[in-house]
Amino acid sequence: MKKFENKTLLVLGSSTGSVDIVNYAKENGAYTIVADYYPPEKSEAKQIADEAVEISTGDIEKLSEFIKNRKIDGVFAGISEFNLLSAMKLCEMFELPFYCSRHQWNMVEQKDLFRELCKQYNVPSPKTFYVGKKIQVNDWEKITFPAIIKPVDASSSAGVFICYSENEMRESAPLSIEASGCGKIIVEEFVEGKEFTAHYTISNGKVALSTIDNRYPIAINEGNVTTIPIARIYPSLFIDEYIKQVNEPMMNLCDGLCLQNAVLFVQGLYNEVANKFYIFEAGLRLAGEAIYRFVEKVNGINSLHLLVDHALAIETKDYSNLENPFMKGKCCGIVSFATIGGTVGEIRGLTEAVKAVPSVVAYENRYPIGTKTPNGNTLHQLMIRFVMICKDRKSMVNDIKYLNDHISVLDVNGNNMVKKIEPNRLYGSK
Repeated sequence: MKKFENKTLLVLGSSTGSVDIVNYAKENGAYTIVADYYPPEKSEAKQIADEAVEISTGDIEKLSEFIKNRKIDGVFAGISEFNLLSAMKLCEMFELPFYCSRHQWNMVEQKDLFRELCKQYNVPSPKTFYVGKKIQVNDWEKITFPAIIKPVDASSSAGVFICYSENEMRESAPLSIEASGCGKIIVEEFVEGKEFTAHYTISNGKVALSTIDNRYPIAINEGNVTTIPIARIYPSLFIDEYIKQVNEPMMNLCDGLCLQNAVLFVQGLYNEVANKFYIFEAGLRLAGEAIYRFVEKVNGINSLHLLVDHALAIETKDYSNLENPFMKGKCCGIVSFATIGGTVGEIRGLTEAVKAVPSVVAYENRYPIGTKTPNGNTLHQLMIRFVMICKDRKSMVNDIKYLNDHISVLDVNGNNMVKKIEPNRLYGSK
């Protein structure tokens, strides 16, 4: 008998991860239902699910009625914060399992509360100048420029600005406040360094470091704009120093949240000159890069499966002794092409190039031909993503060069509309 036999899973949304959730649940015997406002022809998750319903993931009332009228054993979502919060609310209403409480979520996802957690557990972080809804006259005196202003609760780099003067921050503050669901901002010290993300998996209450990357940033537009990661390469070139300085306090922080089965990631900077780390924000969810797609193939651990098991009240395993953030000597990556904006007219060579590069174990294109793409400075610019596993960093560099050379993305006027990483950047950590 399959472990999800006679269980029904309601999946909210068609975002990254939804297809993987549905496939895993179905393979193990669950009846799967996908709900959102997309018609099936625009949702791969709906096309493969046992059932699809057109109910907005924000319509809690209609979703509640649906759950009342059906035998639903679990509700879950992919990486979308909005959908996860809806799933959490429904699980609370119907006493279904969810991997974290609202309090635990807020402590990690809200930047001001997470900053307090960092202080409590001695996790190094930037200095905080201000938290609130409107910077008052006496608050300006406490801010040292350059500084960062951002919403306490937004994601995908929305509403984040680097400000080099009080005038710049006065102009940016309303935009940051607008991007915040609660109208609250945080102003913090601007620190420079190499970007990274570290993932922790909690299974059966035991915490383990899963991965740490080098996050290679790129600016879509000119000026004092936030950057986005055009590539994430694992393991980080400074993994040893991270484990030495940061890992123990981060493990203690995760322990202090009293989670049983969950995934937590932190983003930060490493200043090599000062040999100092700065952790500035975190997420209590699967991140957009969906690292489980390569971690499972290298280390045999899939954090998405862990969370689905939890959602369907299946006994979970302790994976902590299987985690290997050094990736067993391999070099793994999430490498992207980022759109500069415009309408997609043609994508040349994508299928052929992927077939020619065996290290690409998965890929996705978020903006098919005919789609109008954004021109901003957030993660929504990431258009095509390649999940790669190489034997070493040199092989990764060579394979990225091949993809860059053999794939073109053109707008309706025949102009290039993507930015790609310069492969040789991977030999450094910036």
